Amino acid sequence: MLGDVAIEDLFNYFLKRESTQFFVSIAIRSLAMGMVAIFEPVYLYIYFGYSIAHVLFFWAAVSGIFALIVVFGGKVMEKIGLKKTMLFSNFFYFAFYICLFFAHTSFIFLPLAIIARAIGASLFWPAFHTDFIRFTKGEHRARGVSKMSIISLCAGILSPVIGGFILAGLGYASLFVIVLITLFTSSFPLFLSKERYEVYTDTYKRAWSRIKKNKDISFALGSLSIEAGIDFIIWPIFIFSIGVTYRQLGSISTVALLLATFFAWYIGKLSTRGNKNILLNIGSILLAVANALQFFIKDAITTFFAQNFYRISKTTALIPFRTILYDKAASKKDQADEYIIYREIIMHITRFFFFMILGIIFLLFPMPIRYVFFIGAIASLGYSFLSKPRLFSISKLFKK
Repeated sequence: MLGDVAIEDLFNYFLKRESTQFFVSIAIRSLAMGMVAIFEPVYLYIYFGYSIAHVLFFWAAVSGIFALIVVFGGKVMEKIGLKKTMLFSNFFYFAFYICLFFAHTSFIFLPLAIIARAIGASLFWPAFHTDFIRFTKGEHRARGVSKMSIISLCAGILSPVIGGFILAGLGYASLFVIVLITLFTSSFPLFLSKERYEVYTDTYKRAWSRIKKNKDISFALGSLSIEAGIDFIIWPIFIFSIGVTYRQLGSISTVALLLATFFAWYIGKLSTRGNKNILLNIGSILLAVANALQFFIKDAITTFFAQNFYRISKTTALIPFRTILYDKAASKKDQADEYIIYREIIMHITRFFFFMILGIIFLLFPMPIRYVFFIGAIASLGYSFLSKPRLFSISKLFKK
């Protein structure tokens, strides 16, 4: 009996900490999204009759609408608070997966899915990033970013293989239902602490004008958007196209995430010693090599090795990248949320144009999908535009 009370007290104390509530929520959400994220592009690829161009147009539309309405997400944060905004976003993710499932019955569900995903993302991500900035402080922020990465990776370790087995055994309907239930559960831990409100003051014009004020940061964010977009859309479709099964794809992703989790702890430890800029430059080079190597993948075995190297390289680049970016946002103090909205605008307007152009290329000039990884390699070098000293600088190039 005493043992039960002690465990309950410890559990209650653990969940009373705001950072713990945030990380528990992210862990559950990562578990939910990890089960389905890698299979979403494949689902759409099959739905569109194996047309990569139409998949790219679909996600271009999501990113374009997101960029146009994300300022609205900032206004919602101001009215109802960060935690309620994140909860509210889940209803649109629900609508997205429901529309995807019924898309085969009527075309009308497709544009509804696009709108639902764009609204859900425009509500969740600004609130998520702003909330993280507010409870992480200065020199401890790198540790917080590392912890967030580790927790997300840990939660995501089993999710791809679970999703793969559910998909192979029960189909997309069962997978979507399980994801929806888990996603809704992720919101509960956030409401164990007081709501946090922001005063978002930017107009649409002022929010978009921030893009011109710092060319290097905008270029770095654009590069991140392109590289991450290739990882999210092109990679799963490519692996599916060379004959890797759902279960193999899920298992490969799980092992790669497991290695990345151990590496995230080490990179986070190095980042706290003031090596963020050096690590970012090294990580961007390694990530460029990792993207280029994916061109040579032929089967499940080469996929396994290439994906493991990619995840380690991505972790090396992404933890210092996020830390530097969060530090810059935090330095804006009351305007941190405005900075986050600017981040979302530049990333998604970049992805909109990139997916549109790439989709047109695939539509008019069909080519092997593996060539896109070289674009990812070039974009990876753009991560370093956020570092000081930089490997490259747009500002200096313009001065010349």
